[in-house]
Amino acid sequence: MLTQEQNERLTKVGPGTPMGELMRRYWHPIAGSAQLNSDNPTKEVRLLGEDLVLYRDTKGTVGCIEPSCAHRKASLAYGIPEENGIRCAYHGWIFNEHGACVDQPSEPEGSKFKDKVHIKSYPVQELGGLVFIYMGPLPVPALPKWDVLSWEGHKDAWSTLLPCNWLQCQENSLDPLHFQWLHRYWGGWQFNRMKSPEERDGWNAVMGFRGADHRKIGFEITDYGVIKRRLVEGEDETDDHWAIGHPILFPNILRVSHGLEIRVPVDDTHTLHLITNYRQFQQGESPQEEIPFDERSLYDENGLIVRDYVASQDQVAWVIQGPVTDRTTERLGATDVGIIMFRRMLNEQMDIVEDGGTPMNVYDQDPGTIVLPCESYMYPGYDEIGGPFKGNVPRKPDVEQILSGSGARLKEWDGIEKKQVISGVSEDTGGALRDGAWFSDGRKH
Repeated sequence: MLTQEQNERLTKVGPGTPMGELMRRYWHPIAGSAQLNSDNPTKEVRLLGEDLVLYRDTKGTVGCIEPSCAHRKASLAYGIPEENGIRCAYHGWIFNEHGACVDQPSEPEGSKFKDKVHIKSYPVQELGGLVFIYMGPLPVPALPKWDVLSWEGHKDAWSTLLPCNWLQCQENSLDPLHFQWLHRYWGGWQFNRMKSPEERDGWNAVMGFRGADHRKIGFEITDYGVIKRRLVEGEDETDDHWAIGHPILFPNILRVSHGLEIRVPVDDTHTLHLITNYRQFQQGESPQEEIPFDERSLYDENGLIVRDYVASQDQVAWVIQGPVTDRTTERLGATDVGIIMFRRMLNEQMDIVEDGGTPMNVYDQDPGTIVLPCESYMYPGYDEIGGPFKGNVPRKPDVEQILSGSGARLKEWDGIEKKQVISGVSEDTGGALRDGAWFSDGRKH
């Protein structure tokens, strides 16, 4: 368990807070590029406890500025896009993407007053159909080009606004065993009550394989975060779930077979859960003119949280923990080693920022496309194979090629020679830890 002070250090993201300052060292997606167009040129957003306005001017440039005009504080969300910025609806002042006032039609001709007026702005970039914002200090780091955002292929994305803190969403990614219980057991129970026999059979067939009982889980530190591995019944260590695993990109992204799952901290009690999907173009398929983006409701027509697909079940688990999980009364077990490790990592990186350093996974130069190792994923140029994930699994002989060429560079962590933290779940011991594991209080076993 944590003290209240420790919990707040990990969860508060506003300006001047330790976590808020750490999070401001990273680019965060806050909207879809398709959401800013001639019909809807502005969008009110909230990120890291700050209210902002996105806009696209008539030249196509996207800006991110504070909401209020410097003149009489009217909301710029109601502004008119111009060639050089957004024009306030009240008195016509124009502000550009740098927050500079570039026109004051009511002021005397030749006045230099506009040169003295400036509002807060943040750098913006678009990548993979998403609008990213950077809210930290200069110099501005490079926006990481994660593979599925950078590659040519079919893309789409969606988001849901959740009434809970970002950390309980991201900690889910360091908790492999939840798949067995949240998705296979509880999700199956829900699905079997809600769906037709045909849909139930399809769900149960997939969950019967993917949600099989876990025998071992593992975590490895890399220069971009953590590789998570699992070994379930019917598999051995040559299977993708263990041989490749999938990465958690520090501090708030999960890379999985369909794309990215990003837990964007809106404020202390709200998270934008943003999911991207990617696949290679099919033969003869034309490139997309626009990457679709959808805002999904958290609730169904009965006022209950949507729960009939995997990501929606994750959202249920996060929201029912409350606005901010009370970690002062939690009781972590042996298989929560990944969560403990991640919290330690967060504290270490906050300390680095407080000491004036650069935290992990921040790039001062464009590293190019970053290819990530990911289980059950069809990489460009790989052939299809059979099995439950036909068309979605890299060929086995190429596993080492994926790992060696992906930037999966392992890092030392607290002097662990193996560079590996493993928690094994044994059928005969009811969940005892195996070699290389850590107890929940951080002691080496």
